Amino acid sequence: MIASNGCRDIPAASPPPEGPCMSPPLVSVAVFAYNEEEGITAALERLDACGTGAELRIHVLINGCTDQTEAVVRAFQPRQSTVVPVVIVKGDKANAWNHYVHEVAPEAAAIHVFTDGDMLISPGSVTAFLDAFAAEPQADGCAGLPVTGRSLAAFRAKLASRREMAGNLYALRGRCVQEFRRRGVRLPFGIFGEDGLVTALVKYGLDMRGRQDDRRVAVAEGAGFAFPPLSPWRPRDWRIYRNRKMRYAVRRQQARMLYGLLKERGTEAMPAHVVDLYRLRGPALKLTWNGTDTPFDWVAIRRIRRDIAADESVKLEDRAHLYS
Repeated sequence: MIASNGCRDIPAASPPPEGPCMSPPLVSVAVFAYNEEEGITAALERLDACGTGAELRIHVLINGCTDQTEAVVRAFQPRQSTVVPVVIVKGDKANAWNHYVHEVAPEAAAIHVFTDGDMLISPGSVTAFLDAFAAEPQADGCAGLPVTGRSLAAFRAKLASRREMAGNLYALRGRCVQEFRRRGVRLPFGIFGEDGLVTALVKYGLDMRGRQDDRRVAVAEGAGFAFPPLSPWRPRDWRIYRNRKMRYAVRRQQARMLYGLLKERGTEAMPAHVVDLYRLRGPALKLTWNGTDTPFDWVAIRRIRRDIAADESVKLEDRAHLYS
């Protein structure tokens, strides 16, 4: 059945009955998968291996896929976890995040781990998240750290020193997910960089008019992720790099508009769709010097203004095509 939010859910098994105090904690994982038929098996194998010491329930958010990702996920045979496919018709990561948090996430889960379908998670990552939350009871979020990449040291240092959560791998405490659900806080459809927005919301206690507290985000040194490196010798990777730079540029402009709005009006002013944000804040965007990224920023602002103009004749339910 397809729900009103464009999702077809495969229900998860019921939470296990309460057992002895030493029973392993329930850890729920949200895997964002968009056309990952080639890599999703390796990602699930890595996650499945993290099931030692926890009851691991892996929800694969099959997010607007046009390939065989769903079939591959259904064929996967886990050894230490439960794998639950969740088919989402409209492909958008923020929409998938909302659906998981508000419709799928088990209330009994101690923590919720978020990762992408092309990430290879290090052994012991789930235990590392649990240990980090136990060591810092004030924390509601926890960052995983990269274990590969040309800028490995700088990337790790940035996440650790600033206590930032990268969308590649992070975790939220169960009480935090329940608070998102209780307050009805949803991310705007079409927003890029859901990880930065979630980090900000967690640090501000879901109200950015208040005081930021970096202690609300912990860092799990033993929770790691690896990702396929780009090669300058593959033309396909050049296109990936260009598209990534373009997404980062749009993300910067979106964050500039959205964070200012939330700091002024609170979480209640969160737009339902990114084009709602564009209409509110887009006309005030100005190009500023940003080094070698300035041309990307210029194109991003032009795209945002184009989408504002296009939205005048586009119905809300048809907006998804602007970000395909």
